[in-house]
Amino acid sequence: MKKRVYGAVLIVALFLFSVVIMILPTFFSDTNSRYETKQEIRLPLVLNDDKDIKLIFFGYSGCSDICAPRLEDLSKIYAGLDDSLKKRVGVEFLDISTPYDTTLPQIFATYFHKDFKGIYLDDKVLRSYTKEFSVYFSKSLMDENEFNHTTYLYIAKRDGSQKFIRYIYNTYPYNEEQIIKDLQGLINENNKK
Repeated sequence: MKKRVYGAVLIVALFLFSVVIMILPTFFSDTNSRYETKQEIRLPLVLNDDKDIKLIFFGYSGCSDICAPRLEDLSKIYAGLDDSLKKRVGVEFLDISTPYDTTLPQIFATYFHKDFKGIYLDDKVLRSYTKEFSVYFSKSLMDENEFNHTTYLYIAKRDGSQKFIRYIYNTYPYNEEQIIKDLQGLINENNKK
């Protein structure tokens, strides 16, 4: 009997801990909360094409309550960029769920915009990426098909042969003006060199 009680307490504690990790930063930050950083990324999938700046979001295919609204907002932001920014800026959706169908992340991402990239990550690669980006996730205790996860938006930039996380946005709704200003600032950095 004691083992069952301890098991139930442990499950509830893990659930509450994961909820606190996901939600708490939103309550203690303002709507413009973002971090500026220059953390080097040593992973191959990010910035592996002709775009030298990426908006990166971690989520899972089919996530309707968290990922879909954020990707919809990213679609609006991306659609509002001028053509010169669109040539340099891309959007990547990295799937944390390791779905059975490796094409699901791309299908999910392009539902929101035809230019978005959806990236499948196997378990080993997923661990590397979530560690590098400080992404936390766990299976939902309420629904085995859902995940609790951090919902940060990242801007990464290639600088020569190196790649860096430059901005992390930890609140929602996104401050569209700030994101566009930050993207333009990163473009202007290259123009000054």
